[in-house]
Amino acid sequence: MVAGWLCLLALPGAAAAQGRVDAGALRAEVQADPWRVTFADPGGATVLAEAPGRGRGDTGALGFRTAAGWARATRVLAARAEGGAYVASVATTDPAGRRLDVRIAPAGDGVITLQAAVAGATAADVSAVAMAFEARPGERYLGFGERSNAVDQRGGTVENRVADGPYQPEERPGIAAIVPPAGFSDRDDATYFPMPWLLSTAGYGVLVDNDETSRHRLGSDDAGAWSVEADGTALRLRVFAGPAPADVLRRLTEHTGRQPPPGAPWFFGPWFQPRGDVGRQVAEARALRAADAPASVAQTYTHYLPCGAQRGQQERERRRTRELHAAGFAVTTYFNPMICTGYAPVYDRAASAGLLTRDAAGRPVTYRYGASADADDQFLVGQVDFSVPAGRAFYGELLGEAVADGYDGWMEDFGEYTPPDSRSGDGSTGATMHNRYPVLYHRASAEFALARRRPAAAGFIRSGWTGVHPYAQLVWGGDPSTDWGFDGLASAVRQGLTMGLSGISRWGSDVGGFFALGPRRLTPELLVRWIELGAVSGIMRTQANGVALPPQADRPQIADPAILPVWRRYAKLRTQLYPYLRAADAEYRRTGLPLMRHMALVHPGDATARERDDQFFVGPDLLAAPVLHPGERERRLYLPPGRWVPFEASIRPDGRDGGLKLGRAEPLRGEREVTLPAPLESLPLLVRAGSVLPLLPADVDTLADGDGGDGTVSLADRARTLRLLALPRGRTMARFGERGRIDSIERRWRWRLKLQGAARRRIGLAASLRTLDRPFRPCAVRLDGRRLRRAAWRYDRRTGVLRTSFRARRRVARLVVTARRCGGR
Repeated sequence: MVAGWLCLLALPGAAAAQGRVDAGALRAEVQADPWRVTFADPGGATVLAEAPGRGRGDTGALGFRTAAGWARATRVLAARAEGGAYVASVATTDPAGRRLDVRIAPAGDGVITLQAAVAGATAADVSAVAMAFEARPGERYLGFGERSNAVDQRGGTVENRVADGPYQPEERPGIAAIVPPAGFSDRDDATYFPMPWLLSTAGYGVLVDNDETSRHRLGSDDAGAWSVEADGTALRLRVFAGPAPADVLRRLTEHTGRQPPPGAPWFFGPWFQPRGDVGRQVAEARALRAADAPASVAQTYTHYLPCGAQRGQQERERRRTRELHAAGFAVTTYFNPMICTGYAPVYDRAASAGLLTRDAAGRPVTYRYGASADADDQFLVGQVDFSVPAGRAFYGELLGEAVADGYDGWMEDFGEYTPPDSRSGDGSTGATMHNRYPVLYHRASAEFALARRRPAAAGFIRSGWTGVHPYAQLVWGGDPSTDWGFDGLASAVRQGLTMGLSGISRWGSDVGGFFALGPRRLTPELLVRWIELGAVSGIMRTQANGVALPPQADRPQIADPAILPVWRRYAKLRTQLYPYLRAADAEYRRTGLPLMRHMALVHPGDATARERDDQFFVGPDLLAAPVLHPGERERRLYLPPGRWVPFEASIRPDGRDGGLKLGRAEPLRGEREVTLPAPLESLPLLVRAGSVLPLLPADVDTLADGDGGDGTVSLADRARTLRLLALPRGRTMARFGERGRIDSIERRWRWRLKLQGAARRRIGLAASLRTLDRPFRPCAVRLDGRRLRRAAWRYDRRTGVLRTSFRARRRVARLVVTARRCGGR
């Protein structure tokens, strides 16, 4: 048999059998003796090289761990071509003589899979399979799903396991008494939404395809190498080519899928949580309207699951949704995948039909669930088994109750507690299903929502794993601490960036935090700074309540007199930015680039930009640097290449209607650090010179539907109105909505604006001619070749701002501003 394999290895023309696998933008090459795999670009330059270590430590060449330690691959015993794949039997240093079966194959342009399994091994023999790669100087390791401890994980060890958390170190003993053991992790890198995904700033990515727990050692035990190991008897990897990090991310999301199109515009609006009974909730919602403080979503939390808090309260629930809808709000409620054993007959039906996760004896697995260690707050629950079609259909019936009561969506909580010794209906063990469970859970909800054919029926989720992306309409960062640092505001920025680097765009945090344990308290200053971050996140949603020990009666709220003006300002900004945000979301669905963009995705060649994890791009043209420390009233940040216009200095909100008023723009030169003023009510935000920001009118109150009976202005009321805030420079392109396009072209003494997809809209334009490479004073404005009357436009010599409004009557509208042919400059 071995002789036959060696003959195949020598066959002429069989590139795969010779140890080379070609996937277009990436190729793999195997050195047979000693064993080594390298990945190269089409020009032959090495992209990624296996570390050659043969030692018994955790970092080394392809190998497996037994009770005696690590055994490493040594040489190819036999190989053959199988289509375009390379298949080999590989000898190891294992004293028992066990070998590795390896398969390397193309999986699309720039993507190669590598699978290695220990021949004939069982879990009793082999506990993990691992592989290490050489690390480059200055290389940063990004991604890994949602992480609170860091964005660049180099120098540490990352565990890839779905868990509840993280929590502050001193809180963990108490939390361990509440959270089921299967869902608890005593680590700083614990996360609801891990992903065994490494995105290197060197321009490649590696995804672990094992559902079992895996670990990355990123120079933590060998500074010159990084490794990945997966529990079990096999390791499955996908390697993605660049050459730039954005190319790697595009390829990843082409394979994993991207978040689906938004089900409704209100996804992008401000969300708030009204408190109390139905009457108080409606009163709080209407008070925001009276204060001209936009909000699109009212989050309510009747727990349909786990214990059926809606039972006997159908009229109350329908009154809630009816009255909040009338005020122009979408309304959400609450679900999780657990069912209380006392929730009869729902639990009994699920248990008798085999729709719950089971133990080895076939009985439903139950565990304790609750928000505190208080016995009155603890419930014995089972969890729905989403691996079988009947389980998914059953869960859809439960969701249907909320939809029938008028709800537009729900918090889709939990999903992290699958016990390792459980069994699922499809035969999966708990060790495999623990991480996979959130994908199946959220898939069931997403499929239900699509089947309803409603304008929107969306869950916002916290748990996740590789492959959940197409089912994740919205993601939120779980239950953070009311703190500035770890697990608080600073971690919210890290979470948003790591999620974006892992292929998730519509993400947001609990504005204000959730857990206030021990000395931690939400202060008005922290709430204000979190509101500012929320305005430039994928989702802007506040948290009014939380868990506080001792109880906190004076938690600040967005409606407090000192905070309401800040909420109004940033809720206005968020709502006006809807055409811009919608366009950025459409770009994500085309390319995988998230809304919150780490600067390594935008300026991969700028070493300083790659290093910054405390600032980020919001779509293509906005740069945000949230204030992350108490008492700070100025912000040091790095300006990437280009010219940048500070929002605070040049684009101020109008005090009357909250509209954005363009003033004198003074572009700042990039590729340097600057310090900007950051008073408490100010988010350090800059606009790229050359940008044209598409905006809604300032009077829009909500992106949800409403009957308008109380004077509420909805998106539908302004569907034919668009505001453009232009900072022209050079030749640039921008987008608005799903398909609109704006071209801005500067020529000598002339600026041309071309609009596609704006037909029959009323356009209001404010443009700074000071940002042009050659600023000029205009003397003529033409629309579609027709010169506008002088009364139809205004120019302010002091600020350099041109203002006009017009109706776009054609599919493509062209506006030309010139200083020639009418008396010079």
